[in-house]
Amino acid sequence: MELISPILTKRLKLRLLTKHDAAALHRFRGHQTATRYLSHEPLSVEENSVRLSEQLAHAEASTAEWFHLGWAIELRATGEVIGDARAWNSSNPPLPGKIPADHAALGYILHPDHHGSGYGSEAAAALVAWLFGDRGTRTIYAGVYEPNLASRKLLETLGFTRDHHFPADQDSHGKGLPSWRYRLDRPRNMS
Repeated sequence: MELISPILTKRLKLRLLTKHDAAALHRFRGHQTATRYLSHEPLSVEENSVRLSEQLAHAEASTAEWFHLGWAIELRATGEVIGDARAWNSSNPPLPGKIPADHAALGYILHPDHHGSGYGSEAAAALVAWLFGDRGTRTIYAGVYEPNLASRKLLETLGFTRDHHFPADQDSHGKGLPSWRYRLDRPRNMS
């Protein structure tokens, strides 16, 4: 895996996940409200550890072309991990993904105690800038369940537009909810 520096914003530090993040991640990955609109239910301590191990293996196997990276979202002032994010173009690097190498997907979660403070927008904007600038990504996708109005607003504020609607009967994660795939293309002045 290539060396990837942390991303700093005014209030946040985004850094690649480590094995030492398990307890911090479980605070929200095991939280009913935080996982309401995720592709999984609240995770047990063991399920969270397995998920983190898989994330770390994906990051280790990532290449410059095919990647799957998990990021801890930390408050710069305290070092507290308040959420995590993922950026990927392959579910199993270094094998090619289902989308072109110059495209990527983005996902994020914050502990509910930190909702409404703009941290999600700040973290997502930083990852969008990293994907477009450092990775040379041309298009970023993000999936969101239709009732998750806060996440839809966050994406739309960053310039994402609705790309494809999936009815509830096409939900493959068991939530039984309709969803949207959002899309953001790299600005022409960054080409």
